[in-house]
Amino acid sequence: MQIRPESFDDRAAVYAVTHAAFTGIDPMVEPDEVGLLQQLFDCAGYDARFSIVALDDAVVIGHVIATWGKIGRQPMLGLGPLAVAPEYQHRGVGSILMQQIHDAAESAQLSGIVLLGSPGYYHRFGYEPASRHGIIPSDPTWGEHFMVRVFDRDALPRGDFRYASPFGC
Repeated sequence: MQIRPESFDDRAAVYAVTHAAFTGIDPMVEPDEVGLLQQLFDCAGYDARFSIVALDDAVVIGHVIATWGKIGRQPMLGLGPLAVAPEYQHRGVGSILMQQIHDAAESAQLSGIVLLGSPGYYHRFGYEPASRHGIIPSDPTWGEHFMVRVFDRDALPRGDFRYASPFGC
């Protein structure tokens, strides 16, 4: 498996993996995550350093993205979506992608990354409820599903978090 930054030429494969990973009962219905991803690639919050693909030979099998949101005026990354092709799930691909995006964030000396997701899945990567750190979601019903991975507690901003505009919040 190879891990590298996503490039424009990867996008069709990234959309296909995301479609497969998030498809519901009807595979003909495009999951919302595919449209979101298309908008994230085109928004001001997109930063190529935080869009990473996993490949098996030359085939994209997974992708993770984090885009710039804000707490007040301070920029902060919001992670998602994370997608792994169904035939590669439960084989560590998602874990490797998460480690790579964390490494990129730490390399950029960021204080943390927030996400909206399953606590049961993301706790293993060091995520905890963002409210414990004074970070407030744009939707209070998210509760413990709105989490943060802290890299620098002293520099971590507090306040209302707003995702990149395609998230609509």
